[in-house]
Amino acid sequence: MASPLRRTLLTFLILLLTVFVVMTLWRTRPQPEVVMKKPQVTRVEVVQAVARDINPLVRQTGLLRPWRVASLRFEVKGDLVERLVEPGQKVKHGQLLLRLDDADYRDAVTENEARLTETRAAIRRDRSLLGLAKENRKLAEQEYRRLVKLGEGSLSSASTRDSARQQLLKLSSDEARLAFSIESSQARLVREAAALKRAQRNLQRTRLSAPFDGLVNKVEAEVGDYLQTSPRVVELIQGEFLELYVEVSGDVAAALRIGQKLIIKIDGAEQEGELTALQPDPDAKTHTHPLQIRLPADGLLPGMLGEVLLPLEPRSGALVIPPAALLREEGRVYVFVVDAGRLQRRAVVPGIRYESQQLILSGLAEGELLVARDVEVLSDGIKVTAEAVESGR
Repeated sequence: MASPLRRTLLTFLILLLTVFVVMTLWRTRPQPEVVMKKPQVTRVEVVQAVARDINPLVRQTGLLRPWRVASLRFEVKGDLVERLVEPGQKVKHGQLLLRLDDADYRDAVTENEARLTETRAAIRRDRSLLGLAKENRKLAEQEYRRLVKLGEGSLSSASTRDSARQQLLKLSSDEARLAFSIESSQARLVREAAALKRAQRNLQRTRLSAPFDGLVNKVEAEVGDYLQTSPRVVELIQGEFLELYVEVSGDVAAALRIGQKLIIKIDGAEQEGELTALQPDPDAKTHTHPLQIRLPADGLLPGMLGEVLLPLEPRSGALVIPPAALLREEGRVYVFVVDAGRLQRRAVVPGIRYESQQLILSGLAEGELLVARDVEVLSDGIKVTAEAVESGR
């Protein structure tokens, strides 16, 4: 009995000693040193907002396209029997391009001409009969009045008057019927004349002709095809001129005018063009103003790229910064101004971009320092050290 008790006491003493050692080691452990980290300072390149007198010349690149394009189609249905032109061929105004089978349309013209002739003959006949009816009615009126004046002397006289009166009524009815027939025929004559003109137009529409001098760009039908009225069958372009299409911002559009002469660079060569169209209301999606510049097509083809130089109004004391200093977020524009070693994110209103300079309309003052580039990784309020760079870089 003593031996188990001794072992239990020994085990308890060992556990107690172990706990004592662990607690002693925990209390005497070395304390970690507190390291005070210095706040991180970001190095940025800064530039000064400066005011300059500039004569802006904006460069815009656009695509050359035909000055005038016509998508031609037939206005009547039929089988194509003649294809007289091919893509690339020059054509003159009024030149026949394609022709449909016109047999049915010629028959329609003949049929309407016959109806018109028949109606005109009926009108002439009824007018002649109406003249005779009027004469007969007048004679009947005279006879009836004569019998009335003779008085009522006998039964035979009354019977004669009644007969004369009935004859007068019949002749008056015939006259009215003929007058109505003439009016109806005249209305029918108008309808048939319109139907004849329509048939003649449809006959003419079986011939597709060039609406102006130009070049055939596409022919999308073959002889033997049955053509409907809606699809385009020929595309014709005006080959004497081309137009350069570009889209510009509102401040650029405000400085331009219709008829203004502009310089266009194409493959290193300069040509003069004329501003022919400028949309005053900006596009709802891009908020830009489309414009068109017409220029001679000598040696040029649609699809080539052209760069137009757009001279704007001279600006005195314009505030400029590098374009890379702008931060665009959710439709707004910001810059980071350095103030007392910290960044201040500030909203600005940009103007046009001129070469390597960005005009600022409001939000900055001359002489203020701002971050010149890499603004996407910065945030408001952080501490920075500034490294100056050349203004306008």
